[in-house]
Amino acid sequence: MRLPLSLKVLALVPAFFAPLALPALAGPSENALLAKYAGNWRGTGEVTGPNAGSVVCRLSFKPADSGAVSYSGRCSFGAGGYSFRGAMAYDDAKKRFFSQSSVQGKQVATTGKKSGNTITFASSLDTEYGAATSSFSLAGNAIKMSFKVVDKKGRATASAISFSKQ
Repeated sequence: MRLPLSLKVLALVPAFFAPLALPALAGPSENALLAKYAGNWRGTGEVTGPNAGSVVCRLSFKPADSGAVSYSGRCSFGAGGYSFRGAMAYDDAKKRFFSQSSVQGKQVATTGKKSGNTITFASSLDTEYGAATSSFSLAGNAIKMSFKVVDKKGRATASAISFSKQ
């Protein structure tokens, strides 16, 4: 089955946040902030662009002994779906939240910016589909994920997905 470009692009988004290696982790307040996302989440959104439509996602967070939070999820769009997994952590030595990933054979390091009780990870990457930007925010009682890809013909595909805890 050939997947629409929108679903292929959506598959890139969580990959920005999948870990390669996690360094020494943080103290109790950073671990507690990440751990509060443990549990099951459900998200919905709309994809705009050439293959517009609704997207529905499931996401599960589990705290690790190290203080990192691992996650796994699945998004369904049209006739297809995409599964993903990864982790987020705090690097005590560098005093920042982070994620590291390998996307289409490229290594991407993502730093999370904290503002109040919100941590936002943002990345940009040139892919085989075009230039991609992505944002993933842990925001109090919500998780928000967004992406935009401008393909090589200049067409934009974008989505914003809002998650709530189940």
